[in-house]
Amino acid sequence: MKVFLIVAMTGLMAGCASVDSGGPSRPDQGIWLRTDGQSGRNNPALAQQFEIDKASCTDRGQVNQLCMTHRGYILVPQSQVEAKAAELRAAAAARGTGY
Repeated sequence: MKVFLIVAMTGLMAGCASVDSGGPSRPDQGIWLRTDGQSGRNNPALAQQFEIDKASCTDRGQVNQLCMTHRGYILVPQSQVEAKAAELRAAAAARGTGY
């Protein structure tokens, strides 16, 4: 269920950031994940916080990756979202900061 929530949240974030080479062979789209593994899919407060953080880190239409990292997000290729989300949740649980 938690993996589903993370994956579902990425759908909300899909348009938030992408890696684009500008050429015909576009790399895997980037998805922002919270470093604590939590999802905003069913948590409006987290979803709202993401939008606030993204807006704060955006300049001239470009999201600043360092700024987002400082706010607790990482950019992950879409093809790796499920695995990375599980890894982040496990790490948060090991630190005792899981949800």
